[in-house]
Amino acid sequence: MSDELFAKGKISRVFIKFAIPSILTSLLMISTFLVDGILIGRFLGPEGLASFILVFPMFSFLGALAFVVASGGSTIVGKYLGENKIKEANRAFNLALILAILFSVALSAVSLIFADDVTRLLGATELLFESTKDYLSTLAVFFILFLVGIVLQFFIRNEGNSIYPIKTTMVAVVINVPLTYVFLGVFNMGLGAAALGSGISLIPSTALLIIYFLKKKAILSYGKPTFNLSIIKKILYNGSSEGLSEFSVGIVVLVFNLTLIRHLGEIGIAAFAIISLTSLILIMINFGLSIALQPMVSYNFGAKSMKRAKDTLKIAIKSSVVIGIAFYIAVFVFGEHFIELFVEGDERLTTITFEAIRVYGLSYIFIGINLLSSAYLTSLHRPKISLIVSMSYNLIFVIIGLLAFPHLFGAPGIWWAVPFANIATILISIYFVKKANKEIVENV
Repeated sequence: MSDELFAKGKISRVFIKFAIPSILTSLLMISTFLVDGILIGRFLGPEGLASFILVFPMFSFLGALAFVVASGGSTIVGKYLGENKIKEANRAFNLALILAILFSVALSAVSLIFADDVTRLLGATELLFESTKDYLSTLAVFFILFLVGIVLQFFIRNEGNSIYPIKTTMVAVVINVPLTYVFLGVFNMGLGAAALGSGISLIPSTALLIIYFLKKKAILSYGKPTFNLSIIKKILYNGSSEGLSEFSVGIVVLVFNLTLIRHLGEIGIAAFAIISLTSLILIMINFGLSIALQPMVSYNFGAKSMKRAKDTLKIAIKSSVVIGIAFYIAVFVFGEHFIELFVEGDERLTTITFEAIRVYGLSYIFIGINLLSSAYLTSLHRPKISLIVSMSYNLIFVIIGLLAFPHLFGAPGIWWAVPFANIATILISIYFVKKANKEIVENV
């Protein structure tokens, strides 16, 4: 199925076919996180939201490990499938699963054994310490389900099946939303209960993902993993860009939190929580576009059909910019209504958040260009330059902005850091994409 689609199908139709379910899956992936944020804000107030966002860097670090394995592994598997090397594809698949399990167990152990230290490192104040620790410790028990689930979803899409991951994610959502509501709204439980609801919901959804590769129709299958250091290195190397990109998001959120505590206090963290959760919708839409792009580009790269690969990127970027402009207009005009989903009756928090998101939201127009360029370069097995792009807009320029703008413009300058980073990175993205395309065409 994937051979015919990726090699001969009309690019725009194939991209839409994969983009829509990929976007829906990506939004469903964060829907539990988004709903948790809304319910936490409603039932536990600004302090609950602040503690919630303080733990966000741990989500990023976990996601970074998942994306290293998932993106690196699926890129290799996609290329092998394009070359019709099924045996080699299976070897890479099984090694990737082992890496996912080992990484998740290690991060869970650190989070549980050193819970107090990790909570302090995340920037929790005395007011927020206990609730932050409770949320982190409960969530850490379920890290393995989160990480393995992401990896399996990537490989299922590699086989050309973009619908099955949506179904499994919907299972998690259907279980998580009522559980979290009951825990917080009915039984008046604390922040740890929200993490418990999310964790429980991952059990059946991950089980369904595991079952997929036991079916005869699956191209990939489980087997005794053959240790191959070369393949492991390739997985880690090819996935390093997406992994470090996600890791840098965690670092940036951590620096954001610490900067906001210093300039605005806990209310600044609560405002950032609302902005982050709202922005996450657009980020995951772009992530869905990159998921659709990756197997198409990887396959055509392996099949030496670079024109199709380049046309795929053009379609993806045009889609991203249009969506980004529409999303920014919606936030600019109706931002107060977004904020009221999380909190009501807190005028100071609403004012701070609304003013901030009008500035921060400028990044929505540009972020997809950089994210998709990075994913494209990874799919062409150019992880080093992909890493430069992703680190530029996710970390380097953001940190520069956070260090400089508050001193130049006061607390409002904090919100300009992310738009500045994305605009500054566009030229870097364009340069490296053109350079990679030229090198590949010359070597064909």
